[in-house]
Amino acid sequence: MMKSLKLKTKIILWTTTLMISLFVSYNILQYFVVNSWMIHYEEQSIAQKMVAIQNLYADKKLSSQFIKENESFIHSINEKSETIRILDKDGKNIIAVSEEELLHVPSNVIQNGRFELIKIGDDRLLVYRERLNGSNFVVEIIRNMEIFDNLLGQFGLVMFLSGIGAVFISLVGALFISKQIVRPIRDISKTLTKIKKVGLEERVQVQPAQDEIAKLANHFNELMDQLETSFNQQKQFVEDASHELRTPISVLNGNLMMLNRWGKDDPEVLNKSLNSSLKEVNRMEKLVKDLLELSRLDSEKIKNLSLILENPQNIIEKVINDFQITHPDFSFSFQMTKGEALTITEGHLEQVLTILIDNAIKYSNDEKKVNIYYYQHELTVQDFGIGIPVEDIPFVTNRFYRVEKSRNRKKGGYGIGLSIAQKLMDNYHGKLSIKSQLGEGTSVTLTFLKSN
Repeated sequence: MMKSLKLKTKIILWTTTLMISLFVSYNILQYFVVNSWMIHYEEQSIAQKMVAIQNLYADKKLSSQFIKENESFIHSINEKSETIRILDKDGKNIIAVSEEELLHVPSNVIQNGRFELIKIGDDRLLVYRERLNGSNFVVEIIRNMEIFDNLLGQFGLVMFLSGIGAVFISLVGALFISKQIVRPIRDISKTLTKIKKVGLEERVQVQPAQDEIAKLANHFNELMDQLETSFNQQKQFVEDASHELRTPISVLNGNLMMLNRWGKDDPEVLNKSLNSSLKEVNRMEKLVKDLLELSRLDSEKIKNLSLILENPQNIIEKVINDFQITHPDFSFSFQMTKGEALTITEGHLEQVLTILIDNAIKYSNDEKKVNIYYYQHELTVQDFGIGIPVEDIPFVTNRFYRVEKSRNRKKGGYGIGLSIAQKLMDNYHGKLSIKSQLGEGTSVTLTFLKSN
């Protein structure tokens, strides 16, 4: 049944139940403490009177007559609702003193030297018996607890009335607390409903308080910011990919249509169309390969960040040698000072370095020169090409982002290489930083996580 209740109702029920339980438990405890304290107080008073009576007859030759002669002292210490008796060996009264009606208890239920609390009719009687200085005479003091019971009754009534007040206060307090707790949660729920209907732009109004609910609202808004950014990036990614694929598909379609109409019988047109089509197929193949690589890196988690590439120099020199073979018109310079082990695998180091050197070659000018520096846990690739405008540097690692797209498309890239490099460095908790100046060149530095 509780599962079907609203959170607000649950809070009210639990809070009220808890407050009532605590109040009732406290009152019951208080009742028994007061009861025990009062009984203990009465026992002490009776014990003091017993000591006074024992002292009165101490070192005396006890007899019934002698006891009766000192009855006035018994009267002087007797109180209201109390009976003091001195009994002979047969249990008969020698003295029986009381300001009111004499109180009687069965002698067979009372043990000497022990306090007994006995219920007789509507009265509770506190009884104490003791032999008089070791003789056959017995002193019995009986205290009626009626006044004390009336006090406890009034105390119980006060507790009952205050309990009703506590229930009301608990309900009001629980209602107030539930509103304070549920309100921000309801706001989040309403915001989620708006997001479902309107879009990802909606946010929760965060209260000035710095409690857990406010932190939850802040985390929710931060999550929605990330989700909106991711959604927009994905949307932009799809739009850019569609745009990039449109050109080679159009070229392929045009070539195939031309071949279908008259190119089949013209060797020159056939050869030209086939070369153009193969070129576009290669471009699409590279684009799809890069997209798959980005998708893999997005879902890939580097499980072992303690892996160490002890000798990165061999991988760096291998990549440089490969480019020297394919680009003999370029000059490659490699300088290493205090090279340290890097936190990355051989394959990923080769991949990211290939991307940077390929970009350096692609965007070079007349000065066909590329410098590679390896210092401690940093690797830098420097070119002397066209450079990047300062305002574009923060965006060049975004997918499909290219400076002056119409001109750079001629370079043969899709703007994905640096995105792959950035994602690789992020996965290894490293950093990719870019410095560039138009017309003078660009330096890209990879800073790897320091190995322990």
